[in-house]
Amino acid sequence: MSAMPARAPRTARPLAVPTWRPRLRIVRAPAPARTVLPFILLCMAILGGALLGALALNTAMATTAYEMRDQEVALARLSEEQQVLAQQVDTLGSPAALSARAAALGMVPAEGMSYILLEQGTVLGEAAGLIGEDG
Repeated sequence: MSAMPARAPRTARPLAVPTWRPRLRIVRAPAPARTVLPFILLCMAILGGALLGALALNTAMATTAYEMRDQEVALARLSEEQQVLAQQVDTLGSPAALSARAAALGMVPAEGMSYILLEQGTVLGEAAGLIGEDG
């Protein structure tokens, strides 16, 4: 292989110089048609809306906090009332209180314990003789 290029080199042609060239001149940029005022007003409106939104949210949160406090106070009162009522139930349900109320109603204590056997139809205990006499 040789170091010769596969194509023949081009010969330089003389460049054609145009006889008439347009004259160039500097063109100034057109003056901006818009002002900055609408953009500033839009930014102010967005900022004002954000501030009003934050104020409304803060007010709603404060109102909710007051309502929560009122509900907690009501819950504490109801819890105290529930404890008082539970104490009254325990007091009135004690054996001494029940026997006093039964005596006030004219009831008398039972003399003995008896059991009914349903499968056999019999009564066991002290009342066995009493039931047999009535039946």
